[in-house]
Amino acid sequence: MTDPRVLGIIPARGGSKGVPRKNIRNLNGKPLIAHTIQAGLNTSVVDSVVVSTDDEEIAQVAEEYGARVPFIRPANLATDEASTAPVITHTLEELQNLGEEYETFVLLQPTSPLRTKEHIKEAYVLYRDSDCDSVISVYPTYDTRWKRTPDGAKKINYTDAAKRRQDRDPEYVINGAIYITNVNQFLKTGKIIIGKTELYEMNEMNSIDIDTPFDLWLAEKIFRKKKR
Repeated sequence: MTDPRVLGIIPARGGSKGVPRKNIRNLNGKPLIAHTIQAGLNTSVVDSVVVSTDDEEIAQVAEEYGARVPFIRPANLATDEASTAPVITHTLEELQNLGEEYETFVLLQPTSPLRTKEHIKEAYVLYRDSDCDSVISVYPTYDTRWKRTPDGAKKINYTDAAKRRQDRDPEYVINGAIYITNVNQFLKTGKIIIGKTELYEMNEMNSIDIDTPFDLWLAEKIFRKKKR
């Protein structure tokens, strides 16, 4: 069922402040990035999994777990300020120089270790079978949010009625685990989320994003619970 030329892109720079060297930190017996590489390689909807990194150690680990690292990312695309879109553009251009053309890319951030091959497949099927330009993975929330104003705190959602949590319609939070976009549309706009966008829903537990030591600790606990 694999669509021709679907590229899995895993962006993994060496610098990280919240959790130093987090992309190769051990989680459940393997480097953090390995969980995403294996999910990408084992799903049936991705033709090639490429890691974009500026770091030789990350590149080595990525190749050990089966990903391709056909180039090293330039330093200017690996700063704290660098956004993801130029990294994707660079990846697509480098692969084009190698004679590789892709119709669709699936962006898989390595900080989402509980996103599985099944999640990727389901998100891609949604993209393939829907009249949409992008798919993003999300999890539902029913929490109320507030902001500070000169006149005091103001509620910014669920403002129409004081409904009980169980009576509210959900809102959705991007979890960063999966983004699927048409390559040509991305190259035209420079935007990862474009046009009509569909939401692929995951639960909050599988949506964990490793950004702090607490996130890493929590993910380890979840993996242990899953084993039991």
